Amino acid sequence: MITELKKHPGSHGGLIAISLLAATTVAVVTSRPRASSPPTASEPASQRAAPSPGIAAAATPRPTPPVEPPKTVAVDDDAPLIAMGTTDYDDTRTSHVGVPVYGLLKKTHPRSLGRTVRSGDTLGIVYSPDVYLTSASVVEQVRNYRGQAAIDADRWRLLRWGMLPATLLRIEQTLAPQAALPLLARVTGTVVAETGSPLQVVGASPGLDVFTITDPAYAWVFVDVPDAAAGRLAVGTPAKLTIDGVARPITTKVAHVYRYVDEGMRKVRFDVHSPWPIIKANLPVTAEFQLHHAP
Repeated sequence: MITELKKHPGSHGGLIAISLLAATTVAVVTSRPRASSPPTASEPASQRAAPSPGIAAAATPRPTPPVEPPKTVAVDDDAPLIAMGTTDYDDTRTSHVGVPVYGLLKKTHPRSLGRTVRSGDTLGIVYSPDVYLTSASVVEQVRNYRGQAAIDADRWRLLRWGMLPATLLRIEQTLAPQAALPLLARVTGTVVAETGSPLQVVGASPGLDVFTITDPAYAWVFVDVPDAAAGRLAVGTPAKLTIDGVARPITTKVAHVYRYVDEGMRKVRFDVHSPWPIIKANLPVTAEFQLHHAP
């Protein structure tokens, strides 16, 4: 027996249908992906999406560093030119004595700094195995001559190290090799620099000086001058030098103007001779001289 469905009383069926339709619409809308929106000013930078590296490089070109113009210094034609510099020893009167071979150095005096020496004086002796072996080779070749080139090579090596020709001749005549090599003063002057102890093991180190000898009554002074001013300086231009540690200014003349330009400046050299040996190296100097008017 089939029972006939009865119609639900009242009007609630339409409301139920509308509610189901609304719920379905909300579910569809919320399930769709959101479109990206531009970041707001209040949004933290760490939460913002980073741009693609390729896009960022194309959008932001690399800045080109500015090109600095050459450095120039203005020069007043009427005011005297003031230049700063330092002192140095006269290189033509200065000798640097180093050790050419490995060995044991014994100085002639425990302390030579400040001593006056003459050219040819012995400042110390190096006892070197290299000197002994080379002089022994010379003796062996004198006994058993094998050719002039071989013996001359050993002779030249000993002479280049500083052995005196008379000492080398005595070795060949007596056939007795020796290990002693003297360190000699090459100029007459004062020992103004000394390194090392009276007895020490030394090695052949280029540029390492044991003694520096010079005549401290003569000095060179180097000052930096603007390139524009250096072009108007001639050799013989008078100048007044104020040297730190020297009581009175020294009047001298320009000895040399160097051509090399470094950051708009050029070197100018003065040759200074003082009757009192009081000028040392690396003293600050202020030079003052008048430029020739530009044509």
